[in-house]
This record gives sequence, structure tokens and C-alpha cells, in this order.
Amino acid sequence: MKKVWSVFSRKGCVTVSWILLRLSFLFVAATIVLEAGAIVGYAQAVGVKSELRVWIPMRDGIKLSARVFLPKAEGKYPAVLQRTPYNKEKWTTGHDMWTDQGYVYVVQDVRGRFESEGVWYPFFQEKQDGYDTLAWIHRQPWSNGKVGMFGPSYNAIVQFAAIQGGGAPLLTSLIPTFVHADAWVRGWYSGGAFYLFNSVWWACTTAGRGDQRSGLAQLDLDKFYRQLPLITLNEKAGCGGAPFFSDIVTHYTHDDYWKAYGIHDDYALFKVPSLLIGGWYDYYAADTFAQYNGLVNHAPGSEIARSHKVLMGPWGHHHGMSSQAKPGDKDYGRSEIDFGPESSFEYQRFYLDWFDRTLKGSKPSPTQSAPIRIFVMGTNKWRDEYEWPLARTKYVKYYLHSAGNANTLNGDGVLSQEVPNQEPPDSYTYDPADPVPTRGGNLSVGPSPAIKDLLWAGPSDQRPVELRKDVLSYTSSPLEQDTEVTGPVQLVLAAASSAPDTDFVGRLVDVYPDGRAINITEGVIRARFREKRYWEKPNLISPGVIYEYRIDLQATSNVFKKGHRLRVDITSSSFPLWDRNLNTGHLPWLDTEIRKAEQHIHHSRHHPSHLLLPTIR
Repeated sequence: MKKVWSVFSRKGCVTVSWILLRLSFLFVAATIVLEAGAIVGYAQAVGVKSELRVWIPMRDGIKLSARVFLPKAEGKYPAVLQRTPYNKEKWTTGHDMWTDQGYVYVVQDVRGRFESEGVWYPFFQEKQDGYDTLAWIHRQPWSNGKVGMFGPSYNAIVQFAAIQGGGAPLLTSLIPTFVHADAWVRGWYSGGAFYLFNSVWWACTTAGRGDQRSGLAQLDLDKFYRQLPLITLNEKAGCGGAPFFSDIVTHYTHDDYWKAYGIHDDYALFKVPSLLIGGWYDYYAADTFAQYNGLVNHAPGSEIARSHKVLMGPWGHHHGMSSQAKPGDKDYGRSEIDFGPESSFEYQRFYLDWFDRTLKGSKPSPTQSAPIRIFVMGTNKWRDEYEWPLARTKYVKYYLHSAGNANTLNGDGVLSQEVPNQEPPDSYTYDPADPVPTRGGNLSVGPSPAIKDLLWAGPSDQRPVELRKDVLSYTSSPLEQDTEVTGPVQLVLAAASSAPDTDFVGRLVDVYPDGRAINITEGVIRARFREKRYWEKPNLISPGVIYEYRIDLQATSNVFKKGHRLRVDITSSSFPLWDRNLNTGHLPWLDTEIRKAEQHIHHSRHHPSHLLLPTIR
């Protein structure tokens, strides 16, 4: 039996004997063994905070390590829980925020990670372990039966899993942040393209019991990610103990492996209020709204439907953006757009407000009363909305035009609402050996010094990549008035390729009067997965044949200011965000052969390629 405990004494000077006497009394009188394998040191006295180190038993006998922080006064309290694979010790900072406001704060290492027993495998065990952890909390003498869960990314996935594992009756509310709804559609894959960088980086983060990224961080990452075949990358990175990576690479279609990890079929199970938080530059921006609509449309009652809310800010995979470089750097300066003072997010205030309302029954506060609150970039203001997409949306088609020379930002590509007539297609050569580099954008990687020169999230000047011949740029005339684009964005392409399989990448860009080309949102599609019916059984294309590709550019809210110009960039890679399509049609995880592909983008009356923008009046 494992026994670990610590007691926080009052501040001030006390004698050694008094300390020993207090510790002895607390140990003898207050340490309670409630169940086999778990020591619960309910060491409380009036005015003395307590911290418990506990082992929470699962149904199969495995014990998961957790830390529990209790308020000063003895009594029964609501609890807030975080379950994480990222080392619970890193999530203990700020526990006073909870205990000072009358909450018990519980943070736990998930199975097989850091101090917890068992074998780690992502997702697989979280349904039953989440339920068992919630049941344990309910049995504690300090619990009043109200429990909320919160946390980002994987810490949000475990919230969904707890509900799917039958935990709804044991939960009172949730705050899932920065997370996908379907692990294939918008998770480890996107439009069929493999989420290369994050998959290897995350596999190393979670390989075995601790973080194994140290070796990866020492590598030349640009060269490392170019190695083939993909199946060997985790071993070459020194992360061979991550079987999960091999599984996600080999399960490259939307098969039963992935369906087990989605929540799209289980929305009706969510009988507790959920505050969904996302970012316009997060990898899962569109999925945040997909979750919201799923929860509302499948809610077991109108009251539950009204209880769900969305908060969407101008962020990446975290609450805010860290600067990457200073203006004036040689590559136009990778500085971010200043979204103004309202873009800062006091997440503690929102979290406390949400749990005060849902766990304590407090009256609604001004932080968020409407079901949807979005940050409108460009005006840099928050705004309340009541449905998604917005009911007042007008979808406007902006057609691609050129005389056949739209290559680079200096080409003749034009974007307008005029339907094209007979125009020659634009062409470029896509060479997987020389892919277009990722430059900012929608990513689920947080700020990290180890990768800041290769990959970063957010708005960045795209001109360096727009000077490449394998990037087509179509730009509108200067706008005569402010134009708001809020909602899902789609790029419809009529395209042909010389390859049996290839990729097409689309990006919406805001062009400033001074020439800066700031990415707004983006997406990719792999030709063999061009339609949903091919997600499970991919279908290669016939070289030279024109196909229609509908590229999901996620969602955004941005006001393109008067004098700015709209732009759409089209290419066939964004590396190392997504894996390079080698243009062979072979199994992507085993392929080592690289072929060039000749790409042709058609825009004519018979093939009117266009950008579909949700404009708001």
C-alpha cells in the first residue's frame, strides 16, 4: 500500500515541537484509509489548507496517481478535475485559485503516464478510467456530489471519454478546450492528409512514462521530417516505444480504428452543460462548432441544449499567441497581428464563472450569457451570437481568373464575383522533394523554443511562400467597404493532375495596403479522399482528368477592412504540417518513391473554381 501525504501549515514562526505535535495529531486522527490501494489523507484543520497525494484504484486493480487540494475550512465541496498525460505536477500551479473559491482541485496522471501505474495507450482506456475516477471522487468525505472537468487538447478528450464511459450522472459540467470531434476527419488526418509534424512530436511527448522529445529537439527537424518511409519516423526520433504512432500511420483511412475515438455518434449522452473553447488559429476551429451543433441538436432536452456554449478567440492551440520574431526581420518579420487589448483572455475568470454557475448555482455573470461568443478579427471586438452558421449569412462566390499565369503573388491571378468565361488553366509543378514550407496557420502545437524556427501557429506574412512558382495567388481589387467573413469557408477547385494521387492546399489571405499577406484560415484535401464516400475505401484519380475538389478551409471571423484585398493561395503542400503526397498512389506510410506532378487549376464557365465566403451584412 502506497502512502504519500503532505500538510501545509500556517504561515509564521512556530516551534519545532508544535509542528511535530500538529503533524502527529493530523496523522493519527485524520488519515483515513477509504479503499484498498488508496490513501486519502483528509488532513484538515480550521485555517489549514491540505494537499493530498493519493492513489486512485481502477476497476482492474491499476492505481492512478493524483494530487488533491482542499479548501481551508472543513466541509463538503464541489470538485474540479483535470486528467492529463502531460505530468500532473505541471498542472498544480494555481491550485489556490480553486481552493480559495471553495472548490476541491483534483489533478491526475492518466494510466501509464508519469506516476500512474499501467500501460499507456492514448484514448483506449480513458472511458473506464474516467468513470472510475469520478466515482472515487463521489465517495470522498469532502465531496458534495458536484464535479466539473476542464482542460485543453488531450485533457479535453478525456472529458468526452468520461461521458462516453457512462459518467454523465457523475458529472455536473465540462470545459473542453482546443479539441477535435473526429480524430481522423480533423485530428491526426485532415482531408486525408497525415498531420505529420504533430503526430511525431506528440508520439515522442507521450512515448512511455515520460516526455521523450529531448532527442527530437536536437535534430535538424526539417531534414528529419523528410525521411521515408513515414512508418520509421518515431524510431528514428528515438521514440520507438510509441506503438500508437505506428497504428495511426497504418490506419490511414477512416476505418473502425478511428470511429471508436469520435464523439459524433454520442452527442445525446452529454446531459451536462459544456463550455467549448477554441481558437481561430487552432487546428480544430471548425470542430469546435461541429461539437456545439452536435450537442445542441442531439440534446435530451431544451434546457440542456440551451446550457451549451462556445467561446472562440483569435488564438492557436492555447489562450493567446506568443511572438515569434520582431517586425523588420529579413523574411518580412514573422510578427503576429496585434488583435488589441480585448484579445487577452483571463481564462481563470471564465473558468471560475462557469463552474460557479454550474456547480454552485450562482446567477449568470457578464462573462458570457449568449450561447456563442466570438472574437471578430479586424475589428478586434467580442460579439455575441445565437447560432452557427449565423442566420444572416450570405454566401458569396469569388471566382478564380487569370490568363494562365497566376503563379506567385506577382502573377495575373484575379479573384472576383464575376463568373469566368473561357480562360486557360493555371499550372505548376509540385515536387515533393521541394515542398512549400508551413508558415504560421492553424496548428495544434503550443509555443516551443525547439520548433519556433520551423513551425508556429497564427497569422504570419505569406509573401515568402507566395513568391514560389508552385504557389498560385488570386487577388481581388481593393475593397470599397469593410467586408466581414464569419462562418465556414470552402474552396471549390476544378483540378487535374498528372499523378494518380496528389494534394491540394488552399489558404484564405488578407492583403493589407502595405502588401502584407496575412493568412486567415486554410485546408487541404488528398485526391484519393476527395469525397466522403472514399474515406473508408480511397479511390485514386485518373491522370489528366478534371475532378471537383471541395476543400474545407475550416471557419473564421475576420473583417477585411476597406482598402484591403482578398486573396486565395493554392498549392500542393504545407510541410511539415502535413506529410508530403509523393504522387505515386502507393500506401503513404510505406512509400519511398518521389514523383513530380503537373497540376492544372481550371477556371472557366464549365469549371468555375471559386472561393465560397460566408459574408455578414
